[in-house]
Amino acid sequence: MHTQNQAAPGSLECVRRFINTWSIPNQTRVEVDDLPLLARDADKWRKELLLHPRAESDTLERLLELRSDLRKSCEGVDDGNHLLNAWLALAALSVQVKPGEGGAPELCVTPADTSYISNILASVANAISSGTWLRLKTCDDCRWAFYDKTRNGSKRWCGMTKGGVEGRACGTIAKVSAFRARAAAKKSPMVDGG
Repeated sequence: MHTQNQAAPGSLECVRRFINTWSIPNQTRVEVDDLPLLARDADKWRKELLLHPRAESDTLERLLELRSDLRKSCEGVDDGNHLLNAWLALAALSVQVKPGEGGAPELCVTPADTSYISNILASVANAISSGTWLRLKTCDDCRWAFYDKTRNGSKRWCGMTKGGVEGRACGTIAKVSAFRARAAAKKSPMVDGG
């Protein structure tokens, strides 16, 4: 998995990596789903997903559904946060208030069981509480999940520069395509309907 300076802070990085088990590689532009393979291989799971091993309750079907719903939330298509709320209502989570910076109270969400799903949802809940969740986004082009580190939080693409020998520059490609479309529109003759 490439990160190209897209890593999220703390345990939110585990969520980002989980979401990116489905991707559209820039080289082939064909969807790839690594989650079934990772679910069958504990060593690969641990290497790629960093957090906790799967529990018996972490069925592939539930993991696929959670990943899809988290992706929808990052893409901004979870209107009213119904998908996230449904998952959080089912999760075994413990919420405590702990002293934060300067003594101000902060919420700390921890999983109340050992399931991977509860650990991911605890990370999501903590990111929502800290205000970092909205910065986890998916690229408009390749749909790769990235953490938006820009000052104003307006990043739309995973990258503006090629991320290596086989990398694409999704932002540059999108801007060049838009430029070409505008240029083509200027060259087309206007059709008079009258």
